[in-house]
Amino acid sequence: MARSLLPQHLEDRRMNLRVLDSLPAKGYPGYINRTGRLRTVSHLYDRTTVLGHVGISPDEAYALTNKSAPHALYEIMVISAGATQRPGLHDHSPEFVKAFGVMADVFADHCRAYDLTPVVSWSYDPKTLDRESIQGEKRFHAHLVGRTQAERATVRDKNVRAGQLTTTRARRIVEEASVLGSLLSADCVDPDALRVLRPVPALSTHTATATAQFLLPNGWTSLTDPALSNDLSYIHRKLRRTYDAIVRTCTIGTTGTWKRPLIRDFDADEISIPLRTETRATLAHYLRALRPEILMDRQGSDRARDTHVYPLAGLAYAVTIAEQNGKVYLHLRANLFSDLGGAGISIIDGVIVKTKKGVGTLRADEIAARSAFQAEYLGQIHRHPLASRVFFPRI
Repeated sequence: MARSLLPQHLEDRRMNLRVLDSLPAKGYPGYINRTGRLRTVSHLYDRTTVLGHVGISPDEAYALTNKSAPHALYEIMVISAGATQRPGLHDHSPEFVKAFGVMADVFADHCRAYDLTPVVSWSYDPKTLDRESIQGEKRFHAHLVGRTQAERATVRDKNVRAGQLTTTRARRIVEEASVLGSLLSADCVDPDALRVLRPVPALSTHTATATAQFLLPNGWTSLTDPALSNDLSYIHRKLRRTYDAIVRTCTIGTTGTWKRPLIRDFDADEISIPLRTETRATLAHYLRALRPEILMDRQGSDRARDTHVYPLAGLAYAVTIAEQNGKVYLHLRANLFSDLGGAGISIIDGVIVKTKKGVGTLRADEIAARSAFQAEYLGQIHRHPLASRVFFPRI
């Protein structure tokens, strides 16, 4: 039997996480799932419905669009809309991040008026271009989703232990690297360096086992704090340095199209990042359990197998902001194999939920309700006290 990628006590924790596979989402008539279609600003206008487009500089802007492949009935997408593709939120100016924070805060208020639970998410995976990526569109884009009470009831009534899923499904929904990522983040992110976010101790909850979890102390309003941009950039830098140090010390070879580095003999103590003894041992266990055949000989012929055994091409993570027990948390989930990003995996009432798109077809009245929800949301932005950050970001 193959060796577990995690020490047994952590694998047991992973298998005890509560998950739902899957929450269905209807598609538009004639739904076809495609990615990589929004490389230029013209593509945004030709291939989506642009509801608003605001410029920040000659090469930086954002658009609010109606997603053509819905993850939920009540949803809107915020996408980077400058001439250059910028994949990460940290790749944008503080003005962009401040505008996005206001839009997310307004969205949460708007959801309450509809008796919906807000979930905001995005993914970062700019390098994976061969196999399925967690960031199909390489422009930064965030999914603003309102979950209905019926959907919450489905999650509550139908969630199961991850250990009840098949091995491949469990890895897609809550992979081992996500548990390892929560430990690495806890060791490498200095709480004193954060202005807004407050780290939740790793492994202290189910969600802090599957993600690096951070409290937003003032709820959704925390997203409007100008210092949030610094926090997110700082966390990304720490993840980048951690990932690079591991690759530099523990692998050999390069990354390319259907080409990945291999694990070499290494001394875990030589990984030049500050880690607790347990975390360093867990990292070494994980890397040494990656058999050579996991990292070789894939040509994209089998998506299910590729997303189980063939890794993404670089640093990759998904961010989900959601409510849990009356508080709001930001969850950062590390990905190495899974192709499910911030929209493909939600966290709803502490349960890790996979969304399955294109299950059934939206009726005419549902499409009308979706459009009305989006139009009313745009009106709410205009009335927000910080609306100038959205419409006049340079002031």
